[in-house]
Amino acid sequence: MDSSNKTLGDGESTKCYSPVILPDNSAISPQKNLTGLPRVAKDIASDVYSNIQNWNENHIKGANITKSIAQLKTNNSKAVHPDGLESLTNALYEVVQKLTGIAKALEFLASQMNALVKVHKKPTPLFLSLSNNQLAALVENIAEAYQSELKIKEHVLENIAHTKDDSELMFYAVSWTHQKNITNDINLKLETLLTETGHRKIT
Repeated sequence: MDSSNKTLGDGESTKCYSPVILPDNSAISPQKNLTGLPRVAKDIASDVYSNIQNWNENHIKGANITKSIAQLKTNNSKAVHPDGLESLTNALYEVVQKLTGIAKALEFLASQMNALVKVHKKPTPLFLSLSNNQLAALVENIAEAYQSELKIKEHVLENIAHTKDDSELMFYAVSWTHQKNITNDINLKLETLLTETGHRKIT
């Protein structure tokens, strides 16, 4: 199964703001003899992971841009539109557009998992221990969290270039970086999804 957003973004990695860190040797394991609905569900989980990695890359890129905007405006407080502000704002807009695509992809994947659960009418789990409804709820909760976080990114984009107050500038930069909606609980749900569908080894 393909995700149209797998190639999104060319994010930087100079700072570690990523809410999910999965070692390469344990993140995605080889597919083993899966067919039918379990294979579809496993592919959905893989696409969720790939989209979140793309989100993380663009999130980091946006964090660097918001920091640059804040520094530029602080250092040129008397200028309404200091040189370089427009190009930075345009770059941040492009990042938000990519994040929007990723959030939509996660929403689509959640709808696919819900549809799969409706097709699989057997009471037995598709994988290990979670019921099929619980599996679908994991993807839905993850998608909702990233949709909520996108709204904050959009708010930062709309306001950071126009504010004249240094404390507000810092607030917007921190709001972008912090990602209050991507909580430890959401990270755990992703880990659980990957483990349940065989992408993470049980240790």
